[in-house]
Amino acid sequence: MNKLFIWFKHFSLPVKLLFYLLIIIALWFISTLLRKNTPPQPGLREDLRLIEQLGFLNLHDTVEYTGIDACRKCHADMYQAYIKTGMGQSWDTADLKKSALASHQISPIYDEKNDLYYLPFWQNNHLMVKEYRLKDGDTTFIRTEKVAYAVGSGQHTNSHILNINGYLYQVPFTFYTQKKILDFPPGFEGGNNSRFGRMIGFECISCHNAYPSPVEGSVNKYSNVPHGIDCERCHGPGELHVRAMELGHIVNTKKEADYTIVNPKRLPRHLADEICARCHNQGNSVLKEGKTFFDFRPGMEVSSVLEVFREVYENDEDAFWMETHPERLKKSKCYQKTRNHPDFKPLSCLDCHFTSGMKHISYKETPVDTFRQKCLNCHGEGFTQCKENQAVRNSQSDNCMTCHLVKTGVFDIPHVVISDHFIRITDKWKKEIKSTREIETGRFLGLKSMSSAHPDALTRARAFLYHYEKFYSNPSLLDSALFYLKKYPVKEYFKYWVYYYYLRKNFKKITRIAEKKKIEDIRDAVCYYQIGQAFHNRNHPEQALKYYQFANKYEPFNLDYRNKTGSELILLKKYQDAMAEFNFIIRENPLNHVAYNNLGFIYLIQNDLVNAEKYFRTALKLHPDYLTAHLNLVKVFIGRKNYLQAKNYLQSLIKRFPDNRQIKELSKIVR
Repeated sequence: MNKLFIWFKHFSLPVKLLFYLLIIIALWFISTLLRKNTPPQPGLREDLRLIEQLGFLNLHDTVEYTGIDACRKCHADMYQAYIKTGMGQSWDTADLKKSALASHQISPIYDEKNDLYYLPFWQNNHLMVKEYRLKDGDTTFIRTEKVAYAVGSGQHTNSHILNINGYLYQVPFTFYTQKKILDFPPGFEGGNNSRFGRMIGFECISCHNAYPSPVEGSVNKYSNVPHGIDCERCHGPGELHVRAMELGHIVNTKKEADYTIVNPKRLPRHLADEICARCHNQGNSVLKEGKTFFDFRPGMEVSSVLEVFREVYENDEDAFWMETHPERLKKSKCYQKTRNHPDFKPLSCLDCHFTSGMKHISYKETPVDTFRQKCLNCHGEGFTQCKENQAVRNSQSDNCMTCHLVKTGVFDIPHVVISDHFIRITDKWKKEIKSTREIETGRFLGLKSMSSAHPDALTRARAFLYHYEKFYSNPSLLDSALFYLKKYPVKEYFKYWVYYYYLRKNFKKITRIAEKKKIEDIRDAVCYYQIGQAFHNRNHPEQALKYYQFANKYEPFNLDYRNKTGSELILLKKYQDAMAEFNFIIRENPLNHVAYNNLGFIYLIQNDLVNAEKYFRTALKLHPDYLTAHLNLVKVFIGRKNYLQAKNYLQSLIKRFPDNRQIKELSKIVR
């Protein structure tokens, strides 16, 4: 089947569509003959064999997604049931209907390190958030934003998203619904509050929602954002199926498969589980070369698109992340013993989470006995019986899940309790584990792929590089990356070597190998950016600018890259070009405080103190602790020879930033 797809990909789109049409016609003839009880002709038998060889036709990358409303037209009952499920409610507008905060008494949360409060509130039907600072009971800073989306079904959490002209960012509060606690999102706590700056990139949204329409050349901008995980995430893109239905080519699925759309129950068990594993196997994701986070389709193996790596520690049996259900399930004897058992089907996610009688209904509406009955299929009469004392069983309503799927906290998200999918005989259910952070593990052993048994050395190297950058900046991770990376020559694997040296901060090495490579042959925005940074750090602004501009060519809507380009243009005194970059950023994202500051700096250089002050103050309205803008504002006061104002302002800054060298140096000037 894979060979057929490789062969097929060489054809043009019109030829592919014609091929699909012929397949649909063949299916229609076959189903017609079946209805008439007429044996198919020899030519049609060949068509049927070809269809079976190809498998589900909507796996091919030329078949488009249609959206949930296209499914709704024919499957209204399933649609109505599905939108009540956790996945159907995974992402929606942050209004009174969606938000779990609607029925909760809201109190502000406080970031002690940054001295900032956050208060969600309702304005008509819209969720808003107020960020503010108090001094002696008076408000000294306030910023208010409209929350665009609430993320999460509400079974465990609601997180929140800001939408600025299509650029998505996380809002710094999460409502933990199980314990009804308003707190900071994971990663924002402990003084790491990124306020409104954490980008919602393609990796995040590809699992929390139906596939959106990302703007080409961006990292967090979208032209269309759906409202919840939809049918096509489990059934694959629907274009071919919809077209077949519109043409009247209907297949009797009680007798045969409809190959225009994936039905997970017709997949081999391991491929059906891969649909779940795509998003419920959380960790450090390493994309295959040329793949994106939107390339997985039901019927594929996850490892054909990406590898997921996770930290391994000594004594980590009970330490796990929230979305690790497939990995935990695979530790269970139930799972292991049914893989090749003559009497039982292999245990699958579908057994408990989508039985034939559930009809897409939500977890909350599913009778508990549905899950218990699944256990009794193997542990009923004539098979292994539960040996627990009957009184204990009665105290738990004889519910298998209470004892064998321990309720526990998770490693990565606070205030959350889930069912550990490691099915086992244990007494750990008798004592609540509030968080797996309470469980002490041994030393770090390395990274393990959760997607395949033997990932290649380059993929392992990339996993260690990504882990160092995103999760845990321990130099030993870079040592491990080098161990695998040195198997690959610099010339052919140039961008990975640049990445390695970039994390090592070996900018001299980067500039040396970059000088041997034709700039137009790199074709990778991240690599261009990292080389630009290397030349910048070695005080070669002309070279840095060239690489930044190439990064912009490949990712024109990456606003961080545009800002670096503008900053380098300032160094080269190309002020008009720099202003064009910063104005572009502000048009795209009017809340980008860095762009306002840099624009103000150009006006400061040009001695236009009125405009300089205006832009510095705008930056500070967005970010009250942006020290660069504060210092630039002091320079405006000095430029006006208003030394007393400058001195007083510096005295207020030294209280907030007592160890800052630049403040101390400026203070000497205005004594």
